[in-house]
Amino acid sequence: MTEKKRGRPAIVLDTGMIEKLASLQCTINDVAFVMGCHRDTIRKNYLDHYELGKAQGRIKLRQAMFTNATERHSAAVQIFLAKNLLGMSDVPIDEGDNGILPWETPTTKEDDDD
Repeated sequence: MTEKKRGRPAIVLDTGMIEKLASLQCTINDVAFVMGCHRDTIRKNYLDHYELGKAQGRIKLRQAMFTNATERHSAAVQIFLAKNLLGMSDVPIDEGDNGILPWETPTTKEDDDD
């Protein structure tokens, strides 16, 4: 006697489309909706393709940001990258010393002769 298969039939999805949607930073729910399946199908069977697409999208965005900052000289992108990657800030750091800065006058040669 042959054993009957249980459950739904296996679904085969276009992995290229999953990666493309993920590279646009679509959620798993969005990808599942477009692919016509349940989100658990993406999570259980296609998560590696989904994560690869997400990573490729982030890399593409970084490349575009660096291009805008370095080749197109976009000041806004340069400031954003400086703050986020280099830890720079446009807010002065308060070191706790609220006293008046010392004033030193430059000495001249005539002052040294006295």
